Amino acid sequence: MTAPVPPPVVAVSGLARSYGATRALDGVTLEVRPGEIAGLIGANGAGKSTLIKVLSGAVRPSAGTITLDGRPFAPAGPLDAQAAGVQTVHQNIDDGVVFGATVAENLTLDSIARRGGRWFSTPARIRAEAGAVAEAAGLALPLDAPVETLPAGARQQIVIARALARRARLLILDEPTSTLSAAEADALARKVRRAAASGVAVLYVSHRLAEIESLCDRVIVLRDGRVRRVFTAPLRRAAIVEAMLGEFAAPVAPVDAAAPADRAGRRTVGAAVLTAAGVRAAPGGTPFDLDLREGEVLGVTGLLGSGKTGLLQQLGGARPLVSGEMRLCGAPYRPAHPRAAIAAGVAYAAEERSAQAIVPGWSVRAHVTLPTLRAHSRAGLLSRRSETAAARRVSARFGVKGPGAEAPIETLSGGNQQKVVVGRWLEAAPRVLLLDEPFRGVDVGARADIGRVVREAGTMAVVVASSDPQEIVEVADRVLVLHEGSPAGELRAAEATPERLAALMSGGAA
Repeated sequence: MTAPVPPPVVAVSGLARSYGATRALDGVTLEVRPGEIAGLIGANGAGKSTLIKVLSGAVRPSAGTITLDGRPFAPAGPLDAQAAGVQTVHQNIDDGVVFGATVAENLTLDSIARRGGRWFSTPARIRAEAGAVAEAAGLALPLDAPVETLPAGARQQIVIARALARRARLLILDEPTSTLSAAEADALARKVRRAAASGVAVLYVSHRLAEIESLCDRVIVLRDGRVRRVFTAPLRRAAIVEAMLGEFAAPVAPVDAAAPADRAGRRTVGAAVLTAAGVRAAPGGTPFDLDLREGEVLGVTGLLGSGKTGLLQQLGGARPLVSGEMRLCGAPYRPAHPRAAIAAGVAYAAEERSAQAIVPGWSVRAHVTLPTLRAHSRAGLLSRRSETAAARRVSARFGVKGPGAEAPIETLSGGNQQKVVVGRWLEAAPRVLLLDEPFRGVDVGARADIGRVVREAGTMAVVVASSDPQEIVEVADRVLVLHEGSPAGELRAAEATPERLAALMSGGAA
Protein backbone atom coordinates (compact mmCIF):
# COMPACT_ATOMS: atom_id res chain seq x y z
CA MET A 1 0.00 0.00 0.00
CA THR A 2 1.06 3.57 -0.65
CA ALA A 3 2.02 5.42 2.53
CA PRO A 4 -0.44 8.18 3.46
CA VAL A 5 0.67 11.69 2.53
CA PRO A 6 1.10 13.79 5.69
CA PRO A 7 -0.74 17.11 5.89
CA PRO A 8 1.39 20.13 4.99
CA VAL A 9 3.30 22.06 7.61
CA VAL A 10 2.65 25.27 5.70
CA ALA A 11 -0.06 25.87 3.10
CA VAL A 12 -0.30 29.12 1.14
CA SER A 13 -3.42 29.93 -0.87
CA GLY A 14 -3.98 32.87 -3.22
CA LEU A 15 -1.22 34.93 -1.63
CA ALA A 16 -0.80 38.43 -3.06
CA ARG A 17 1.36 41.40 -2.19
CA SER A 18 1.53 44.73 -3.99
CA TYR A 19 3.90 47.67 -3.72
CA GLY A 20 2.04 50.55 -5.31
CA ALA A 21 1.29 49.51 -8.88
CA THR A 22 3.80 46.64 -8.74
CA ARG A 23 2.34 43.21 -7.92
CA ALA A 24 5.20 41.28 -6.34
CA LEU A 25 3.03 38.24 -5.53
CA ASP A 26 0.01 37.41 -7.65
CA GLY A 27 -2.08 34.55 -6.27
CA VAL A 28 0.69 32.24 -5.01
CA THR A 29 -0.50 28.82 -3.86
CA LEU A 30 1.90 26.17 -2.55
CA GLU A 31 2.48 23.62 0.21
CA VAL A 32 5.52 22.23 2.03
CA ARG A 33 5.12 18.97 3.96
CA PRO A 34 7.00 17.61 6.98
CA GLY A 35 10.31 16.02 6.06
CA GLU A 36 10.28 17.64 2.62
CA ILE A 37 12.98 19.86 1.13
CA ALA A 38 11.18 22.09 -1.36
CA GLY A 39 13.32 24.23 -3.63
CA LEU A 40 12.08 27.72 -4.46
CA ILE A 41 13.66 29.25 -7.53
CA GLY A 42 13.05 32.07 -9.99
CA ALA A 43 14.85 34.85 -11.83
CA ASN A 44 15.48 38.23 -10.22
CA GLY A 45 12.18 39.94 -9.48
CA ALA A 46 10.18 36.70 -9.56
CA GLY A 47 8.76 37.28 -6.07
CA LYS A 48 10.93 34.93 -3.99
CA SER A 49 12.09 37.56 -1.50
CA THR A 50 8.58 38.91 -0.99
CA LEU A 51 7.21 35.42 -0.35
CA ILE A 52 9.95 34.76 2.20
CA LYS A 53 9.25 38.07 3.92
CA VAL A 54 5.55 37.22 4.19
CA LEU A 55 6.20 33.75 5.61
CA SER A 56 8.78 35.11 8.08
CA GLY A 57 6.44 37.85 9.33
CA ALA A 58 8.43 40.78 7.95
CA VAL A 59 5.70 41.80 5.48
CA ARG A 60 1.90 41.51 5.58
CA PRO A 61 0.20 40.07 2.48
CA SER A 62 -2.36 42.10 0.55
CA ALA A 63 -4.60 39.05 0.08
CA GLY A 64 -4.63 35.30 0.55
CA THR A 65 -4.28 32.92 3.49
CA ILE A 66 -1.54 30.91 5.19
CA THR A 67 -1.95 27.95 7.54
CA LEU A 68 0.78 26.46 9.73
CA ASP A 69 0.10 22.91 10.92
CA GLY A 70 -3.50 23.39 9.87
CA ARG A 71 -4.07 26.59 11.87
CA PRO A 72 -4.37 30.13 10.49
CA PHE A 73 -0.98 31.83 10.42
CA ALA A 74 -0.81 35.63 10.27
CA PRO A 75 2.26 36.73 12.25
CA ALA A 76 2.41 40.33 13.42
CA GLY A 77 6.17 40.33 12.98
CA PRO A 78 9.28 38.13 12.76
CA LEU A 79 9.22 37.29 16.49
CA ASP A 80 5.66 35.95 16.15
CA ALA A 81 6.75 33.81 13.22
CA GLN A 82 9.73 32.45 15.16
CA ALA A 83 7.56 31.67 18.16
CA ALA A 84 5.22 29.71 15.89
CA GLY A 85 8.12 27.66 14.54
CA VAL A 86 9.09 29.47 11.33
CA GLN A 87 12.84 30.00 11.27
CA THR A 88 14.36 32.04 8.44
CA VAL A 89 17.93 32.59 7.30
CA HIS A 90 17.79 35.63 5.03
CA GLN A 91 20.03 36.21 2.03
CA ASN A 92 21.60 39.35 3.50
CA ILE A 93 23.94 37.83 6.05
CA ASP A 94 24.31 40.89 8.23
CA ASP A 95 20.55 41.07 8.80
CA GLY A 96 21.04 38.08 11.09
CA VAL A 97 24.01 39.19 13.20
CA VAL A 98 24.61 42.01 15.66
CA PHE A 99 27.85 43.89 15.13
CA GLY A 100 29.58 44.88 18.35
CA ALA A 101 28.55 41.57 19.96
CA THR A 102 30.67 38.45 20.27
CA VAL A 103 30.25 35.18 18.41
CA ALA A 104 28.83 33.63 21.59
CA GLU A 105 26.29 36.43 21.99
CA ASN A 106 25.23 36.09 18.37
CA LEU A 107 24.80 32.34 18.71
CA THR A 108 22.52 32.89 21.74
CA LEU A 109 20.58 35.95 20.61
CA ASP A 110 17.27 34.17 21.19
CA SER A 111 18.01 33.66 24.87
CA ILE A 112 19.34 37.18 25.35
CA ALA A 113 16.41 38.78 23.54
CA ARG A 114 13.77 36.75 25.39
CA ARG A 115 11.77 38.77 27.92
CA GLY A 116 13.95 39.09 30.99
CA GLY A 117 16.73 37.11 29.36
CA ARG A 118 19.32 39.83 29.64
CA TRP A 119 18.85 40.00 33.43
CA PHE A 120 19.54 36.30 33.91
CA SER A 121 22.27 35.86 31.30
CA THR A 122 25.83 35.84 32.52
CA PRO A 123 28.96 35.63 30.39
CA ALA A 124 29.49 32.07 31.62
CA ARG A 125 25.94 30.98 30.76
CA ILE A 126 26.09 32.65 27.34
CA ARG A 127 29.39 30.98 26.58
CA ALA A 128 28.17 27.55 27.70
CA GLU A 129 24.97 27.79 25.64
CA ALA A 130 26.90 29.11 22.62
CA GLY A 131 29.35 26.25 22.92
CA ALA A 132 26.51 23.76 22.76
CA VAL A 133 25.00 25.44 19.69
CA ALA A 134 28.39 25.57 17.97
CA GLU A 135 29.16 21.92 18.77
CA ALA A 136 25.79 20.75 17.43
CA ALA A 137 26.42 22.68 14.20
CA GLY A 138 30.04 21.55 13.88
CA LEU A 139 31.39 25.12 14.17
CA ALA A 140 34.94 25.85 15.29
CA LEU A 141 34.82 29.60 15.82
CA PRO A 142 36.36 31.79 18.56
CA LEU A 143 33.37 32.42 20.84
CA ASP A 144 34.81 35.61 22.33
CA ALA A 145 35.68 37.26 19.00
CA PRO A 146 33.62 40.27 17.86
CA VAL A 147 31.38 38.96 15.08
CA GLU A 148 32.36 41.79 12.71
CA THR A 149 35.96 40.53 12.66
CA LEU A 150 34.90 37.27 11.01
CA PRO A 151 34.66 36.76 7.24
CA ALA A 152 31.23 36.70 5.63
CA GLY A 153 31.20 32.90 5.37
CA ALA A 154 31.74 32.50 9.11
CA ARG A 155 28.98 35.01 9.88
CA GLN A 156 26.68 33.06 7.58
CA GLN A 157 27.47 29.86 9.48
CA ILE A 158 26.56 31.55 12.77
CA VAL A 159 23.13 32.55 11.45
CA ILE A 160 22.50 29.06 10.06
CA ALA A 161 23.64 27.36 13.27
CA ARG A 162 21.28 29.52 15.33
CA ALA A 163 18.37 28.69 13.02
CA LEU A 164 19.08 24.95 13.12
CA ALA A 165 19.26 25.03 16.92
CA ARG A 166 15.68 26.31 17.18
CA ARG A 167 12.68 24.02 17.26
CA ALA A 168 11.58 24.73 13.74
CA ARG A 169 8.45 23.48 11.99
CA LEU A 170 9.33 25.37 8.81
CA LEU A 171 12.96 26.22 8.03
CA ILE A 172 13.46 28.82 5.28
CA LEU A 173 16.97 29.10 3.85
CA ASP A 174 17.47 31.97 1.39
CA GLU A 175 20.69 31.51 -0.61
CA PRO A 176 22.38 29.92 2.43
CA THR A 177 25.54 28.88 0.55
CA SER A 178 26.18 32.21 -1.17
CA THR A 179 29.30 32.87 0.90
CA LEU A 180 30.27 29.29 1.83
CA SER A 181 33.09 27.22 0.40
CA ALA A 182 32.30 23.94 -1.37
CA ALA A 183 33.16 21.96 1.76
CA GLU A 184 31.02 24.22 3.94
CA ALA A 185 28.13 23.95 1.47
CA ASP A 186 28.37 20.14 1.55
CA ALA A 187 28.33 20.20 5.35
CA LEU A 188 25.24 22.43 5.30
CA ALA A 189 23.49 20.05 2.90
CA ARG A 190 24.03 17.20 5.38
CA LYS A 191 22.56 19.31 8.19
CA VAL A 192 19.54 20.26 6.09
CA ARG A 193 18.89 16.60 5.27
CA ARG A 194 19.11 15.72 8.98
CA ALA A 195 16.63 18.48 9.83
CA ALA A 196 14.22 17.19 7.17
CA ALA A 197 14.63 13.62 8.40
CA SER A 198 13.48 14.79 11.83
CA GLY A 199 10.22 16.08 10.31
CA VAL A 200 11.10 19.72 9.64
CA ALA A 201 9.67 21.21 6.44
CA VAL A 202 12.40 23.04 4.52
CA LEU A 203 11.94 25.77 1.92
CA TYR A 204 15.31 26.09 0.20
CA VAL A 205 16.12 29.03 -2.08
CA SER A 206 19.22 28.86 -4.24
CA HIS A 207 20.47 30.01 -7.64
CA ARG A 208 22.76 26.99 -7.84
CA LEU A 209 20.84 24.46 -9.88
CA ALA A 210 23.24 21.61 -9.10
CA GLU A 211 22.55 22.23 -5.41
CA ILE A 212 18.79 22.24 -6.02
CA GLU A 213 18.98 19.01 -8.05
CA SER A 214 20.95 17.12 -5.42
CA LEU A 215 19.09 18.34 -2.35
CA CYS A 216 15.42 19.00 -3.14
CA ASP A 217 12.45 16.64 -3.35
CA ARG A 218 10.39 19.17 -5.29
CA VAL A 219 11.10 22.49 -6.99
CA ILE A 220 8.62 25.38 -7.07
CA VAL A 221 9.28 27.87 -9.85
CA LEU A 222 8.15 31.48 -9.43
CA ARG A 223 7.96 33.92 -12.33
CA ASP A 224 6.38 37.37 -12.27
CA GLY A 225 4.91 36.74 -8.83
CA ARG A 226 3.17 33.48 -9.76
CA VAL A 227 3.88 29.77 -9.35
CA ARG A 228 4.56 28.67 -12.94
CA ARG A 229 5.63 25.05 -12.50
CA VAL A 230 6.23 22.51 -9.77
CA PHE A 231 8.75 19.76 -10.50
CA THR A 232 9.19 16.51 -8.59
CA ALA A 233 12.49 14.61 -8.38
CA PRO A 234 14.19 13.42 -10.51
CA LEU A 235 14.63 16.98 -11.77
CA ARG A 236 15.46 18.12 -15.30
CA ARG A 237 17.62 21.23 -15.30
CA ALA A 238 16.66 22.41 -18.80
CA ALA A 239 12.95 22.27 -17.95
CA ILE A 240 13.52 24.20 -14.74
CA VAL A 241 15.45 26.95 -16.54
CA GLU A 242 12.73 27.19 -19.20
CA ALA A 243 10.07 27.56 -16.50
CA MET A 244 12.15 30.26 -14.78
CA LEU A 245 12.76 32.31 -17.91
CA GLY A 246 9.52 31.77 -19.81
CA GLU A 247 8.93 30.82 -23.40
CA PHE A 248 11.05 33.65 -24.83
CA ALA A 249 8.01 35.29 -26.43
CA ALA A 250 8.88 38.26 -28.65
CA PRO A 251 8.22 41.61 -26.95
CA VAL A 252 5.28 43.75 -27.98
CA ALA A 253 7.62 46.56 -29.03
CA PRO A 254 10.94 44.99 -30.09
CA VAL A 255 14.13 46.93 -29.53
CA ASP A 256 15.25 46.31 -33.11
CA ALA A 257 13.18 44.28 -35.54
CA ALA A 258 16.20 43.38 -37.68
CA ALA A 259 17.78 39.98 -37.33
CA PRO A 260 20.83 40.05 -35.00
CA ALA A 261 23.25 39.46 -37.89
CA ASP A 262 21.79 42.29 -39.97
CA ARG A 263 21.60 44.54 -36.96
CA ALA A 264 25.26 44.00 -36.07
CA GLY A 265 26.29 44.56 -39.67
CA ARG A 266 24.85 48.07 -39.61
CA ARG A 267 27.03 49.09 -36.67
CA THR A 268 30.62 50.22 -36.74
CA VAL A 269 32.68 48.69 -33.95
CA GLY A 270 35.89 50.54 -33.17
CA ALA A 271 38.97 49.99 -31.07
CA ALA A 272 38.98 48.54 -27.57
CA VAL A 273 38.19 51.18 -24.95
CA LEU A 274 38.56 49.01 -21.85
CA THR A 275 40.54 45.78 -21.72
CA ALA A 276 40.74 43.35 -18.83
CA ALA A 277 43.17 40.46 -18.45
CA GLY A 278 42.84 37.61 -15.94
CA VAL A 279 39.77 39.05 -14.22
CA ARG A 280 37.24 36.95 -12.32
CA ALA A 281 33.50 37.58 -12.09
CA ALA A 282 33.52 36.15 -8.56
CA PRO A 283 36.04 34.71 -6.09
CA GLY A 284 36.73 31.11 -7.07
CA GLY A 285 35.63 31.69 -10.66
CA THR A 286 37.79 30.99 -13.70
CA PRO A 287 39.89 33.99 -14.82
CA PHE A 288 39.22 35.35 -18.30
CA ASP A 289 40.06 38.25 -20.61
CA LEU A 290 37.55 40.85 -21.75
CA ASP A 291 37.51 43.79 -24.13
CA LEU A 292 34.87 46.51 -24.52
CA ARG A 293 34.89 48.25 -27.90
CA GLU A 294 33.70 51.56 -29.25
CA GLY A 295 30.17 51.43 -30.60
CA GLU A 296 29.52 47.88 -29.37
CA VAL A 297 26.92 46.60 -26.91
CA LEU A 298 28.24 43.64 -24.93
CA GLY A 299 25.53 41.58 -23.28
CA VAL A 300 26.39 39.74 -20.06
CA THR A 301 23.90 37.13 -18.95
CA GLY A 302 23.61 34.39 -16.37
CA LEU A 303 21.33 33.16 -13.63
CA LEU A 304 21.18 34.83 -10.24
CA GLY A 305 24.59 34.43 -8.59
CA SER A 306 26.41 33.84 -11.87
CA GLY A 307 28.73 36.81 -11.21
CA LYS A 308 27.37 39.31 -13.75
CA THR A 309 26.68 41.97 -11.11
CA GLY A 310 30.06 41.34 -9.49
CA LEU A 311 31.79 41.78 -12.84
CA LEU A 312 30.08 45.12 -13.52
CA GLN A 313 30.80 46.32 -10.00
CA GLN A 314 34.51 45.63 -10.50
CA LEU A 315 34.54 47.42 -13.84
CA GLY A 316 32.72 50.38 -12.30
CA GLY A 317 34.76 50.69 -9.09
CA ALA A 318 31.97 49.58 -6.75
CA ARG A 319 33.93 46.47 -5.72
CA PRO A 320 37.68 45.77 -5.61
CA LEU A 321 39.11 43.79 -8.51
CA VAL A 322 39.19 40.10 -7.57
CA SER A 323 42.16 39.38 -9.82
CA GLY A 324 43.90 40.51 -12.99
CA GLU A 325 44.39 43.99 -14.39
CA MET A 326 42.51 46.49 -16.54
CA ARG A 327 43.45 49.24 -18.98
CA LEU A 328 41.25 52.12 -20.09
CA CYS A 329 42.20 53.79 -23.39
CA GLY A 330 45.65 52.20 -23.04
CA ALA A 331 46.34 53.48 -19.49
CA PRO A 332 46.25 51.36 -16.30
CA TYR A 333 42.77 51.42 -14.75
CA ARG A 334 41.99 50.19 -11.25
CA PRO A 335 39.31 52.43 -9.67
CA ALA A 336 39.18 52.33 -5.88
CA HIS A 337 35.72 53.89 -5.81
CA PRO A 338 32.89 54.69 -8.25
CA ARG A 339 33.98 58.36 -8.10
CA ALA A 340 37.34 57.37 -9.59
CA ALA A 341 35.62 55.35 -12.31
CA ILE A 342 33.29 58.25 -13.19
CA ALA A 343 36.24 60.64 -13.34
CA ALA A 344 37.98 58.23 -15.73
CA GLY A 345 34.88 57.99 -17.93
CA VAL A 346 33.23 54.77 -16.73
CA ALA A 347 29.61 55.02 -15.54
CA TYR A 348 27.76 52.28 -13.66
CA ALA A 349 23.96 52.13 -13.29
CA ALA A 350 23.34 49.68 -10.44
CA GLU A 351 20.82 46.85 -10.37
CA GLU A 352 18.57 48.06 -7.53
CA ARG A 353 17.02 51.29 -8.78
CA SER A 354 15.07 52.22 -5.65
CA ALA A 355 17.92 51.53 -3.23
CA GLN A 356 20.95 52.54 -5.30
CA ALA A 357 19.88 55.13 -7.86
CA ILE A 358 16.86 57.09 -6.59
CA VAL A 359 16.82 59.84 -3.95
CA PRO A 360 13.23 60.18 -2.65
CA GLY A 361 11.88 63.71 -2.86
CA TRP A 362 14.41 64.88 -5.45
CA SER A 363 13.16 66.16 -8.77
CA VAL A 364 13.69 64.65 -12.20
CA ARG A 365 16.00 67.59 -12.94
CA ALA A 366 18.15 66.87 -9.87
CA HIS A 367 18.42 63.19 -10.76
CA VAL A 368 19.48 63.89 -14.33
CA THR A 369 22.28 66.27 -13.35
CA LEU A 370 23.49 64.54 -10.17
CA PRO A 371 26.59 62.98 -11.81
CA THR A 372 27.48 66.12 -13.81
CA LEU A 373 26.93 69.04 -11.44
CA ARG A 374 30.16 70.78 -12.44
CA ALA A 375 28.98 70.95 -16.05
CA HIS A 376 25.93 72.92 -14.86
CA SER A 377 27.76 75.30 -12.55
CA ARG A 378 28.65 78.92 -13.21
CA ALA A 379 31.08 80.62 -10.82
CA GLY A 380 30.40 77.93 -8.24
CA LEU A 381 26.62 78.24 -8.49
CA LEU A 382 24.32 75.72 -10.13
CA SER A 383 22.50 76.98 -13.20
CA ARG A 384 18.84 76.00 -12.95
CA ARG A 385 18.42 76.81 -16.65
CA SER A 386 21.25 74.45 -17.64
CA GLU A 387 19.93 71.68 -15.40
CA THR A 388 16.41 72.03 -16.76
CA ALA A 389 17.67 71.92 -20.34
CA ALA A 390 19.52 68.66 -19.58
CA ALA A 391 16.42 67.13 -17.98
CA ARG A 392 14.37 68.08 -21.03
CA ARG A 393 16.94 66.52 -23.38
CA VAL A 394 16.83 63.24 -21.50
CA SER A 395 13.03 63.28 -21.36
CA ALA A 396 12.78 63.91 -25.10
CA ARG A 397 15.42 61.33 -25.98
CA PHE A 398 13.78 58.56 -23.96
CA GLY A 399 10.16 59.65 -24.19
CA VAL A 400 9.86 60.18 -20.43
CA LYS A 401 6.24 60.72 -19.45
CA GLY A 402 5.50 62.69 -16.30
CA PRO A 403 4.56 66.04 -14.77
CA GLY A 404 7.83 67.69 -15.81
CA ALA A 405 11.42 68.35 -14.82
CA GLU A 406 10.52 69.65 -11.35
CA ALA A 407 8.31 66.68 -10.43
CA PRO A 408 9.58 64.41 -7.63
CA ILE A 409 11.08 61.26 -9.15
CA GLU A 410 8.69 59.00 -7.24
CA THR A 411 5.70 60.50 -9.07
CA LEU A 412 6.92 58.80 -12.26
CA SER A 413 6.15 55.19 -13.12
CA GLY A 414 8.91 52.62 -12.66
CA GLY A 415 9.67 52.56 -16.37
CA ASN A 416 10.00 56.33 -16.56
CA GLN A 417 12.18 56.37 -13.46
CA GLN A 418 14.47 53.87 -15.15
CA LYS A 419 14.62 56.03 -18.27
CA VAL A 420 15.81 58.93 -16.12
CA VAL A 421 18.44 56.77 -14.38
CA VAL A 422 19.86 55.43 -17.66
CA GLY A 423 19.44 58.78 -19.40
CA ARG A 424 21.51 60.73 -16.90
CA TRP A 425 24.53 58.55 -17.63
CA LEU A 426 24.10 58.89 -21.37
CA GLU A 427 23.85 62.66 -20.85
CA ALA A 428 27.22 62.47 -19.07
CA ALA A 429 28.72 60.88 -22.24
CA PRO A 430 31.11 58.38 -20.59
CA ARG A 431 33.58 56.26 -22.52
CA VAL A 432 32.06 53.09 -21.02
CA LEU A 433 28.48 52.66 -19.79
CA LEU A 434 27.66 49.69 -17.52
CA LEU A 435 23.95 48.89 -17.13
CA ASP A 436 22.94 46.19 -14.63
CA GLU A 437 19.42 44.84 -15.28
CA PRO A 438 18.26 48.06 -17.00
CA PHE A 439 14.96 46.50 -18.11
CA ARG A 440 13.84 45.17 -14.73
CA GLY A 441 10.45 46.34 -13.52
CA VAL A 442 9.62 48.28 -16.69
CA ASP A 443 6.88 47.69 -19.23
CA VAL A 444 7.59 46.58 -22.78
CA GLY A 445 7.30 50.12 -24.14
CA ALA A 446 9.90 51.50 -21.73
CA ARG A 447 12.07 48.47 -22.39
CA ALA A 448 12.01 49.23 -26.12
CA ASP A 449 12.78 52.92 -25.56
CA ILE A 450 15.77 52.18 -23.32
CA GLY A 451 17.11 49.52 -25.68
CA ARG A 452 16.76 51.79 -28.70
CA VAL A 453 18.68 54.66 -27.11
CA VAL A 454 21.38 52.33 -25.80
CA ARG A 455 21.94 51.00 -29.31
CA GLU A 456 22.17 54.56 -30.62
CA ALA A 457 24.89 55.51 -28.12
CA GLY A 458 27.48 56.21 -30.85
CA THR A 459 31.11 55.47 -30.00
CA MET A 460 30.39 54.63 -26.38
CA ALA A 461 31.18 51.07 -25.24
CA VAL A 462 28.11 49.67 -23.51
CA VAL A 463 27.69 46.62 -21.27
CA VAL A 464 24.14 45.41 -20.56
CA ALA A 465 23.74 42.72 -17.90
CA SER A 466 20.46 40.84 -17.75
CA SER A 467 19.23 37.45 -16.57
CA ASP A 468 16.64 37.43 -19.37
CA PRO A 469 18.02 35.85 -22.59
CA GLN A 470 15.38 37.56 -24.73
CA GLU A 471 16.47 40.99 -23.52
CA ILE A 472 20.09 40.20 -24.28
CA VAL A 473 19.33 38.90 -27.79
CA GLU A 474 17.39 42.08 -28.56
CA VAL A 475 20.10 44.55 -27.58
CA ALA A 476 23.57 42.95 -27.75
CA ASP A 477 26.13 42.69 -30.54
CA ARG A 478 28.13 40.13 -28.58
CA VAL A 479 27.14 38.03 -25.54
CA LEU A 480 29.20 36.75 -22.61
CA VAL A 481 27.44 34.00 -20.63
CA LEU A 482 28.46 33.40 -17.01
CA HIS A 483 27.71 30.31 -14.93
CA GLU A 484 28.54 30.14 -11.21
CA GLY A 485 31.23 32.81 -11.47
CA SER A 486 32.95 31.49 -14.59
CA PRO A 487 32.55 32.18 -18.33
CA ALA A 488 30.34 29.53 -19.94
CA GLY A 489 30.59 30.83 -23.50
CA GLU A 490 30.75 33.87 -25.76
CA LEU A 491 28.54 34.29 -28.83
CA ARG A 492 28.23 36.85 -31.59
CA ALA A 493 24.79 38.36 -32.19
CA ALA A 494 24.25 36.17 -35.27
CA GLU A 495 24.83 33.03 -33.15
CA ALA A 496 22.87 34.00 -30.05
CA THR A 497 19.35 32.70 -29.50
CA PRO A 498 17.45 32.66 -26.21
CA GLU A 499 17.53 28.87 -26.22
CA ARG A 500 21.31 28.68 -26.71
CA LEU A 501 21.88 31.27 -24.00
CA ALA A 502 19.57 29.45 -21.57
CA ALA A 503 21.50 26.23 -22.13
CA LEU A 504 24.81 27.94 -21.34
CA MET A 505 23.32 29.75 -18.35
CA SER A 506 22.33 26.44 -16.78
CA GLY A 507 25.80 24.96 -17.23
CA GLY A 508 25.06 22.94 -20.37
CA ALA A 509 26.37 23.18 -23.90
CA ALA A 510 24.96 25.67 -26.40
